[in-house]
Order: sequence, then C-alpha cells, then structure tokens
Amino acid sequence: MASISERTFIAIKPDGVQWGLVGKIITRFEQKGFKLVAMKFMHASEDLLKEHYTDLKDRPFYAGLIKYMRSGPVVEHHSWQ
Repeated sequence: MASISERTFIAIKPDGVQWGLVGKIITRFEQKGFKLVAMKFMHASEDLLKEHYTDLKDRPFYAGLIKYMRSGPVVEHHSWQ
C-alpha cells in the first residue's frame, strides 16, 4: 500500500520572526513528523497577502491583518507529512 503525503503551508508571522522564534517553530513541526521541503524569508506584498487571505476579505479585521502581515518579514515554510 502506497503512503499518502499531504503538502502543508506554514507561515511564521512578523512577530515570530522579530522574536527569533523561526527555528523553534520549525522544530516543533519537524517533531510532529513534517519534512521541510522549502522555506523562504520575505516581505510579503499586499497582492500576495490579499490572495492568501481572500476568504477573510469580508471580516472586520481584514485590513488590520493585511497591515500587520506587511509590517515585517515573514517566513514561508512548505512541508510534507
């Protein structure tokens, strides 16, 4: 029987990056069995964030979320489990 893998996207938000928690956060996911396949340190564009959070666009906190996510760098982490 073949094993089924699931791809997972994990974003470490600006405060996690600012507080130096990237390694600890990734370690927790790896301890749960996730395998790191890609990671990118970046400043997310407004267009990318609007696309990523499109399902939240009608919520009252949406504008604040986009502003917060643009306030500093984020780490984009792709894993397989």
